[in-house]
Order: sequence, then structure tokens, then C-alpha cells
Amino acid sequence: MIIKHIGTKTVKDEKTGKEKNVPVENDITRLVEQATWSGSRIQAARKLEFVYVQEPRDPNWPVYALGIGETVKAYSEDGDSQFVGNIYTTERKTSASNITVTCYDNMFILSKSKTTRKFTNMTAEDITKAVCKEMGIKVGNIAETKEKITFIANNKSGYQIILMAYTEAAKKTGKKYQSMMEGDELDVIEKGSLIEGLVIDQYRNITDSSYKESIEKMVNKVMITDDKGNFIRYESKDDQIQKYSMIQAVYKESKNKNTQEEVKDIFKGPERTGVIDCLGDYDALSSYSIEIKDIITQLSGKFWIKSDTHTFKDGQHTMKLEIEFENLMTKEKVDHSLEAKEKKRLEREAKKKNKKAKAPKGKGRRSTRKSTKRKVEIHYA
Repeated sequence: MIIKHIGTKTVKDEKTGKEKNVPVENDITRLVEQATWSGSRIQAARKLEFVYVQEPRDPNWPVYALGIGETVKAYSEDGDSQFVGNIYTTERKTSASNITVTCYDNMFILSKSKTTRKFTNMTAEDITKAVCKEMGIKVGNIAETKEKITFIANNKSGYQIILMAYTEAAKKTGKKYQSMMEGDELDVIEKGSLIEGLVIDQYRNITDSSYKESIEKMVNKVMITDDKGNFIRYESKDDQIQKYSMIQAVYKESKNKNTQEEVKDIFKGPERTGVIDCLGDYDALSSYSIEIKDIITQLSGKFWIKSDTHTFKDGQHTMKLEIEFENLMTKEKVDHSLEAKEKKRLEREAKKKNKKAKAPKGKGRRSTRKSTKRKVEIHYA
């Protein structure tokens, strides 16, 4: 991996003759001892961490300073852009004469910057564009859903809002989506696309692999009650109960939540996880699917990459892939109770306006009351 730091250099303006600073890419690969480039389906931003040597006591060693907030780019050996992000942490170790630098791509900004907005009859793609515009993020290729949705995002991050929009859209389209940065632009893709031309094979590029099955977190029966705790019904996965025994959870219904969807999320089947250590390939990124042929662990077929960690050291590129056995989408639920509260608020305001409109013009509140004459009785002694 080739790593470049976006620094500045002073040049003279040809028109004005004055000096000005212009950006310049400085290749610092020769100073880097080790680099790790990673990402995950459940983690918003991709991360680039590298260690570079800085030996001020050696007059022959180049002194190079990297500061937080500055931009770093990474390329493959063929010159293809792989990462664009900013430096968020630097850590100096005098004893080891090196500096550890941690960078994140611009998805970090979306995951940390929050807003409150109401989206009415907008598609997920238009919501994504609106959020990115507010937070200063460039937009690339955005998956089209053409499904209009309405929800309120209250104190949510830009990343959460995009997840909310595509979670709602996915209910209508039946597709799964994933957001990621391509350079300095945000892309939203249909999740699970197969990486063409790459096969992870035990005879060619696998160095180690593992496979694990567990039912420790399994839930295969749900008791459903009303909001007061009164029993309504059971829902169950009878095939799993017959095979593994019954493990039950309880769900209490709520007015503003879809019971069927909530119960569906409670069910947990057997967990299966696989980890592959192999020779590196830049195309192997989380959220894409990959073909694996490993007879020993019986990991053979099409799998989905949950997380990827690429390591570059001593001229070698290796990677560790955590794989999933089904195409899962990272979701963010919409709190529809906020819409209900907003609706009630608008109804109250409408009633107040109607009352004011019905009141006789030019008269105060006292004039709307019925006038009553005081009856006076006179008694004679």
C-alpha cells in the first residue's frame, strides 16, 4: 500500500507575485513500518492505522511531521485510490522511535455529526443527499429505491438517518443496502454483490481458517402480551424447538410499534461464524460477497464479508476476513411514536386556530359570555 500525506508548500502567485500555500501529496511509504486498513458492516467508517519511524537523534533520517486533522490518502501498488480520510489520533513513543497515526474516512463525520429533521414523502436517496449536503459530504453513486417515506429524526447522526431511511425503504423493496465511502464521496450500494475474479482457496491463498457454531443466544419462542402484561398469543420456530429445545422471550406490545416486525427481530437462530486468514486482495471489503473453497472447515460456497482487516508489513499484504452465512443489513429503527406526537401537536394547534376563527370579531373574551341581569329584591320593613 502506498500512503501519501496531503501537505502544503509555499509558491509564488504568477499574477500577484505574492506567496501562497498550495496542497501537495507527499509519499511517506518509505517511512512506514506497518499499516492496517480495516472496515466492518457494523462499523460506519473505514480505518487506516500506520506506524512510521521518526528518529530525531539520527541526522541522516528524514524528519516528517503529521498533524491531527490533516488528510491522508492510500493507493494500491497499481495506483488505484483505496482510502481518503483525516488524521484523528497521533501517538508518539520515544523508546520505539515511532509514531502511530489513526485515520478515518469521511463516514466518521457522518457518524459523529447530529441533527434533528422531519422528512416528509421523500425517498431514501433524497434523504441521503439532503443529510450529506447539510454535513458537507460529497455524494457519489446512491442506490435508488423510488419509495417515498416519512419519519422524524430527533438528535440522530447523519449515518443513523441514512440507515433509518434505507431500513424503511428495504421493507418495501425487499433489498438490502450498505453505505460506504468511495474516496471522498459517499456511495450507497445494494449489499451482497459478488466480488468477481476472486476465489479464496485452501490450496492457493488461505493460511488459516476457523468455523464456529453456537446456540447460546438462541431464541425460538416468544410470548406476546398487551401493554398491561395480559397474555395474547405465542409465536415460535417449531423446527428449532424440536431440534435444540425451547428458549423463550417475552414481548410487550406498544401502540406505536409494529408487533410482527419487533417479534421477528427477537428470534435468534444458531450463530455461525467463520474467520479466514489469507493473502491480501484490495477488492475484499465488508458488505460484499465472496467465493470460498475450504474443505477442512467445510466453508465452501458463497459467503458475505462481515469485517475485513488488511495488514501491510515487510512488503507483504495479508488479510483477515470475518464471514457471515447470510446477507444481513445493518438497520436503524424509526421511532414512529415521534410522528404520532407531532400529529397530536398539529391537531391541537389546528383546534386553537379554529376557536380563534369562530370567536366574534372586535369583541373580547367577556363579550362571548351570556349577559345576565342582576335581580334586585327590595324588602320593606
